[in-house]
Amino acid sequence: MARKGDRPKPAKPRPSGEGPRGPAPSICRLRVPLPDSAWVARLTRENPGLRVEVMSRLDLDRGRSLSDVRVHAPAPGPWLEAVRALPPVEEAEELEATADGIHLRVVHRTSPFVAIFRELRLMRRFPFVIDAGVASWVVVAPERKIRELLAQLQKAAPSATLASIRRAVPGGGDGVLTARQADLLRRAMAAGYFEVPRRISLTELAARLDLSASSLSETLAVAEKKLLENWPRIA
Repeated sequence: MARKGDRPKPAKPRPSGEGPRGPAPSICRLRVPLPDSAWVARLTRENPGLRVEVMSRLDLDRGRSLSDVRVHAPAPGPWLEAVRALPPVEEAEELEATADGIHLRVVHRTSPFVAIFRELRLMRRFPFVIDAGVASWVVVAPERKIRELLAQLQKAAPSATLASIRRAVPGGGDGVLTARQADLLRRAMAAGYFEVPRRISLTELAARLDLSASSLSETLAVAEKKLLENWPRIA
């Protein structure tokens, strides 16, 4: 119990960027060239314009994984057969065919990068995209751990880079889109609509998604507006 007249000790100032329980997290985007032993790397390198979107992944045992993926292809093709023929793949089944590709469930050898994330107790955000053998991963963690992750990744993939990093701010835009807006925005990103230069035109994307160009344009514009209005403000 404090005695009468005692003055509370002033709190020690926290270093810039730290919250009450430690360093504030950052959101980073990593670009990591995958080895040819990864089935998604080989598939996307051998088929220009084809992208694989990894929706989720489950450990089956220490050496095998089960992944749900969407294969976004510039044209129809025997993609299921192509995936089944890859050496790291044990099983592959088609769950759904869509206008812009197919949805597959694949049993395959686990990527060596998974062990790095497991060791550092970090997670990649799903979904993420592999294009031309390069994975684009988003990770939320204190900046110190992100730098440690990058150093570990570069031991296996020297060309791995930190594409962007920003401070995570509570209430920064998650959940502001409807399910339809989020789905169309995700498909547009996977198809390369937002790249510079664009890999696909609005008309081509609308045809893939079986929508009118005007409807797609309006939906994407509304989604972009919502995200910008809710984007974290960084001092």
